[in-house]
Amino acid sequence: MLINTMKLHKLRLKLLKSLSDETRLEIISRLRHGEELCGCDFEKIFNKSQSTLSRHLKKLTDADIIIGRKESMKVLYKITDLQIFKFLATLDNLIKRNENYRKIVKLQNKI
Repeated sequence: MLINTMKLHKLRLKLLKSLSDETRLEIISRLRHGEELCGCDFEKIFNKSQSTLSRHLKKLTDADIIIGRKESMKVLYKITDLQIFKFLATLDNLIKRNENYRKIVKLQNKI
């Protein structure tokens, strides 16, 4: 039982680490509605090098959040399971319950 729990923790960590980057979160957001985008699309969106974006896409692919398929000279990426957006919504709800978040919102409303 302990071994299975440790494996599960490692898989959770891998998933959480893959989400712990602003660019990767934005990639996921851009794929939200089920469309496919190629690496070249992300280069235009983010104005980052192909090699930098390839590393981000690989981390998301390795965590099984996105999948790529080759079409001619391009690789098209899409979300593997839309459940990821329910997970992100749950995170948003946890953040909104946080006292620090509420303080920031109050300050912004005063401006």
